[in-house]
Amino acid sequence: MMSTVIFKLTSGFHINLGSAAITKIFEGEPDHLIPSVSDELLDNNMFTVAGRMIGHSFLHCGPSFPGLSPAIIHNLFEGSLETTPVTIQDCPDLDIRDAVKMLDGDTELKELDSIHQLCLSWKLPAPNATNRKWLSKKLLLHAVVKRTRCQVNQFRRGLKETGLWPLLIHRGDVIPILFPRESEAQITPQMIFDCIIWPSSVTVIFESYKVKDNAECDVTDVSRVSGYLKTFIENASPAELKSLIKFWTGWEVPATEMKVEIVEAMLPTALTCFEKLRLPRHYAAYKTFHQDLSACISTSHSGFGCA
Repeated sequence: MMSTVIFKLTSGFHINLGSAAITKIFEGEPDHLIPSVSDELLDNNMFTVAGRMIGHSFLHCGPSFPGLSPAIIHNLFEGSLETTPVTIQDCPDLDIRDAVKMLDGDTELKELDSIHQLCLSWKLPAPNATNRKWLSKKLLLHAVVKRTRCQVNQFRRGLKETGLWPLLIHRGDVIPILFPRESEAQITPQMIFDCIIWPSSVTVIFESYKVKDNAECDVTDVSRVSGYLKTFIENASPAELKSLIKFWTGWEVPATEMKVEIVEAMLPTALTCFEKLRLPRHYAAYKTFHQDLSACISTSHSGFGCA
């Protein structure tokens, strides 16, 4: 459930607001996500809900919420406006980005009417050669921080309702764990290898799931299929590794011990409650193994860890 919660927060909800099939609570580039400025989301307290989701996922050792803008994190924990680390990448609106870049540059100002209208709507002075640099910073700060102030207040309220807030206030080192950078949230092959308990070379569990102590298993079957899994992990993309872990354990957080078993079966399966990945022994070519495992882990967002 927690895995699905964080996945929905990052990918969007099927909420019909009349403009798109998918409605995102947070928008923008990776590591520069900011709350959506949608009035409908604000009126329906969706940012309070988002705060609760992230807080409860953290409390239950679930996935963190990666990619939130440092400027929003700074504002969330009531940092001063003057020291907000806002950058152009934090602005998801490309038209506003273009206006900020034009004002911040040294080229001749163009499309002054549209920039002027934008400044007037945010109660800022009209642009000119003297104030253009100052105005570019004000526009960017307004677009990223001031427009999202109500959303951030709701978001903070949601976190507080989970009881997590005192920990975050008194232990600043927890904040990067709750809101990691996108790169820090990536799963690496070595992270998985460090957790795997590889199968015994003399024991096979058959599809009936009864252990055959004296099973006539060719040791090369276990070695070959285990080698295929190692190759898959070494060459998989971060997204594929995340899907593999979710298929294996039920969410994208690697378990301390993730077991591999070689079985008599048609396709890879998993017992997520026991963190067991069961791989058929019949694979004689890596290509077939890769195709089947890729197909199975692609169901991780709709199934419960089973092919």
